[in-house]
Amino acid sequence: MSRTAETGTTRDRILAVSRDLFGTHSYGATSMRQVADGVGITKASLYHHFTSKAEILAELVESPIAELGAAIEAAEQVTGLAARQQALLEGCVDAMLRHRETMALLLRDASVYGDQTLNTMERVVGFSHRAAAVLAGPRPSRRRRIRAAQAFAAATDPISQFADVPVDQLRRELLAGALAVLHADTP
Repeated sequence: MSRTAETGTTRDRILAVSRDLFGTHSYGATSMRQVADGVGITKASLYHHFTSKAEILAELVESPIAELGAAIEAAEQVTGLAARQQALLEGCVDAMLRHRETMALLLRDASVYGDQTLNTMERVVGFSHRAAAVLAGPRPSRRRRIRAAQAFAAATDPISQFADVPVDQLRRELLAGALAVLHADTP
């Protein structure tokens, strides 16, 4: 096996074990020693791949954040507000469901928000604001901006609470709920 393949495999195992440990014990309560033990490597070997837990977290969320960004960019190109809203919600929900365990970690573990993870979490919060802005449409009223933020939360936050619901069913319910909030007709 080449050194590159070996490194990639070890990095992948580190990420998988870290995601599991962070999900089970929380990001804050998981030590680098636990990660190394879970992977079956020394702590020194772990530090060869990642310099910190914050770096592990940043790599775990890189793919979901990139996919969410791509979903937002794609939705911004759609003509018509209703079609744009539908495209954004579908794209973001699909991206989050593809990365269900990582997104659940971000949505339910307050310990991921800290000084060492500030840049990573700013990116996560940034895509939420950008998605809400796309959902609100051009020149939105305060009510429309609030509904857009509520709709995005309705489409994404429950992902961490319903790990036992099959993906297709959860997707359907998340989209229906978000659209109902977005289009609720209240004074």
